[in-house]
Amino acid sequence: MMKKLAAAGLAAAVLVSTARADEPVTLRFAVPGSGQQSPTWAMLWQPWIQKIEGDAGGELKLQPFFGPTLATNANVYDRVMSGVAEMGTGVHGSVGGKFPGSSVVELPSDIAGREGAAAFWKIYQDGLIASEYVDVRLLVLFIYPQSFLNTNKPVARLDDVKGFKIATLTRADAEVASRLGGAPITTSPGDVYDILQRRGADGMIIGWLGLVGFKLAEVTNHHVVVGLGSGGGYLIINKDVYAKLPAKARASIDKNSGAATSRDSGAALDRIYANTENVVRGLPGHTIFRLEGAELERYRKQIADPLVEEWQKRIPNGPAIFAAYRAEVARVRAGN
Repeated sequence: MMKKLAAAGLAAAVLVSTARADEPVTLRFAVPGSGQQSPTWAMLWQPWIQKIEGDAGGELKLQPFFGPTLATNANVYDRVMSGVAEMGTGVHGSVGGKFPGSSVVELPSDIAGREGAAAFWKIYQDGLIASEYVDVRLLVLFIYPQSFLNTNKPVARLDDVKGFKIATLTRADAEVASRLGGAPITTSPGDVYDILQRRGADGMIIGWLGLVGFKLAEVTNHHVVVGLGSGGGYLIINKDVYAKLPAKARASIDKNSGAATSRDSGAALDRIYANTENVVRGLPGHTIFRLEGAELERYRKQIADPLVEEWQKRIPNGPAIFAAYRAEVARVRAGN
C-alpha cells in the first residue's frame, strides 16, 4: 500500500509537467459523499466545476470520482495530501482527531449553511484553525444545516426520548443522544435504513437531506426539529499540484475559492435542505414539529449550553475559536 501511495504521489507531482501543451491539465476530483443523482452534486459541485473549467479557458479539466472509488470521507484528506487524488471534498467528522478547532461548527445551534460557512472561513483566515490544514491547499469550507431527531415512535416532548436507542453518525451526535436520555448506536449512513427497519433503533439524528438521500423517511415518521448539531465540510487540492498548474488554471481556482465561494456553498446547501424538507413535508403520515417555548429553553439549558461549555474546555484555544465563530455568524446575520 505504501508503494502504491508513493507511486500515486509521484504521478501527481509530475502530472502538470507531463501534460501536452495543447491539452488541458486533468485533475482527479474525489467526491466520496456524493453521486451523480445527488442534489449536492447537481446544485453544488457540478456548477463549481463548470465555473472552474470555464474560467480556466480550456487549460484545466476536473474529472470527478464518486463514492469510494478514489477515496472515502475517512481518508480523502490523506489521499489528496499524498496525491492519490489531486483534489477532493470531505466532511470533518469522518476524520478522527484531525480537526479539533474546526469541530466548533458541529455544536448545537440555529446556524444555517450560508452564515455558518462564511464564519467558518473567517476563523480559518484569521489563523484560529489554519494549522489544521497546513498539509494541503484549502479551497472551500462549508457547513451543513442543523440535524434533528427523527423517530419511528411518537415524540411530543424531550422526556419522551428517554430510553430510545438512537442511531448516530458522529461523536457530537452521540453526546447529544446521551444527554437526551437515549442510548447512542454509532453507525454509518449506509447502514441506518436497515437498523431502523429492523427496529434496532428507535430513531436517529440527521437533517432533511439525509432523510431523503438515504430514504430514511420511509422508516421514520416523527420529526422533532431543533438544532442538535451540524457538520463541517471542506474542499482541498494537493499543494504541489496547485503550484505546478498553468497560470490561468491556478487563477481560475483562486477566483472560485475562499470566503465568497464558501458562503455560496453554504447557501447552496441551505437551498438543498429547503427542497428536501418540502419533500418530507409532502409525505403522508409524517408528524413534524419544532421545539418551542419552555421545551426549547429547557433543551438549551440542559443540553446545548453544557455541550458548548465542555467543548470550550476540551479544545485548545476553544473559547477564542467559539467566540470568534459565533461573533462572525452574528455579523453576517446583521448584513455587515
